[in-house]
Parts: sequence; C-alpha cells; structure tokens
Amino acid sequence: MTEGIADATLQKAMEKNASLLLSSFNTAVMEGKKPKIDKDWCTDGAKKSIEELWKNSTIACPLSLVKEKVTRLPGGGYQIRNIAITVLSAPKDKQDQEIVINFSNQGLIDYVNIALEQNRYVDIIGANISLKDFARRQIIVDFVESFRTAYNRKDIKYIESVFSDDALIITGKVIKVKKSDNPYFNSLGRERVEYMTQSKAQYIAGLKRCFKRNKYIDVEFEDIEVMRHPANPTIYGVTLKQEWGSSTYNDTGFVFLLIDFKDETQPCIQVRTWQPERYNNKVLDRNERFSLDSFNIH
Repeated sequence: MTEGIADATLQKAMEKNASLLLSSFNTAVMEGKKPKIDKDWCTDGAKKSIEELWKNSTIACPLSLVKEKVTRLPGGGYQIRNIAITVLSAPKDKQDQEIVINFSNQGLIDYVNIALEQNRYVDIIGANISLKDFARRQIIVDFVESFRTAYNRKDIKYIESVFSDDALIITGKVIKVKKSDNPYFNSLGRERVEYMTQSKAQYIAGLKRCFKRNKYIDVEFEDIEVMRHPANPTIYGVTLKQEWGSSTYNDTGFVFLLIDFKDETQPCIQVRTWQPERYNNKVLDRNERFSLDSFNIH
C-alpha cells in the first residue's frame, strides 16, 4: 500500500490480510480445494460472501506483488482497487478482471467485489460537483460493484435487500412482426421492443429460478454513467451496458437504475429497467434508452 493511510500498524495489518486472502485463492486453485478463509483476518460477512463468490467464480491472483493506494470510504473503513485476478471459471476472453477489497476500521477484510474498469471509475468520481456529490459517487461505485458481484455469487438476499419494496422493474423484449402490405409500416423494420413491468416479488422469484438452473453466472457492467437529479439531490440515475453470461443463456442490454439516497446508510433501487442492446440490426438509440428524464420525480 503506497499511500492514503497514516497509521503504520493498521497499514501493515491490511497488507497482511490482503496477502492472506490472495494467497488463499492461489493455494485453493493449486490444491483443487475451497479457499481457507480465516475469521482472524476477515469479518463474518466477508467470509460468507467470499465463499459464495468462490462457488461460482474460481479466482487466482497472477501477481507476486501488488502496490496500490488506500482510499478512505465515506461510511468508514478503507479500500484498495485495481488488484488483477484471473477468473478461471469464466470464458477465456472474460478471465482477466480486477477486484476491490474493502477493510473495516480495524483492518479486517470487510468484503470483496469484482471491480469496474479503472478509467470508468475515474470518470464517475471525477464528475462530482460538490463534496456531498463526491461522497455519494464513491458510495454509488461501491454499490454498483456490490450489485454486480451479488449476481456473480448468486446472492439473492443481497439483491432483494437493495430494491425498494415497491420498486418498478421494466424489461424489454425484441419481438418479430409480420410483414405488412403497407410499405411505410415495413420501413420501420421487422422487429419491435415490447415492454413488461414486474413487481419486486416477481423479479426476485424469476431470479431465483435463473440462479437455480445456472451453474455459472458472470455479469459485467460497462459504459457506466452517473447523473444526479437536477431538482432532487437525493436521487441518482445510473445507466450502463450489461453483459450477462451464464451456463444456459447470454445477452447484452442497457440497464438503468434509479437509486434513492434518502437513507444515506442504505440507498435503494426504486426503478430498474433492461433494454436489448440491438434490434433491427442497429444499436438502440440513446434517445430510446431509459434515463432520469423518463420518470416524473418530485
């Protein structure tokens, strides 16, 4: 750890604990066993989530030395980013990824997430307009990384906890339409996007079925943009491209999340939308994608 922490004793503890975590991954790969996650160097919650992640994503660290700066988190604790890993259970073109390690105030590993791309992280954090906005953007990055990793480790309880009970979930589906005698109608293309709304309960029930029938799930987020609502500073919109990979099904689409920060300690998703990346042989136009402007927010 190169900078970001003044307490030398705490720094050494964090370095030791991070090293033990990465070594446990590599040893488990070599021995063909589960990693030995010790409560002496991680919290109870971290132990459980790491073990759940391992069930779905076998991870190794190819580096013998990691040098990264420490970031103090708005809600307490510390974070190091950009730790290169190899996800051995993923397809070859998806194996090279990075993780983020969060530490408690005592230096214990608090949780591990699969990271956003570093350049996207810098863009999101750098777009802040105030100290409050900066802190919230840090929380959003952490939130989005936790959200993504929860799918990868099939953590239905976490996903359920971050949605508002009355959340609105909208999913688009490409449908084929019959050829018409009207040439103007045909000029619109042979595909349409049909939208379906779901309640939180319906979405979670469907996700449980998906997790059950897929041995492997790998969700990646790209092209992430974060916007604060101009009239309501506790509301943020996150748009991203999602690549869903699993044992039985793969797709790419655009996701929009409307996140409510009324409770700073527990932001929640009020709206989630998914739209197909392409239809009629073209990428979905930006003007057709859901955003903060799509909803009447007071």
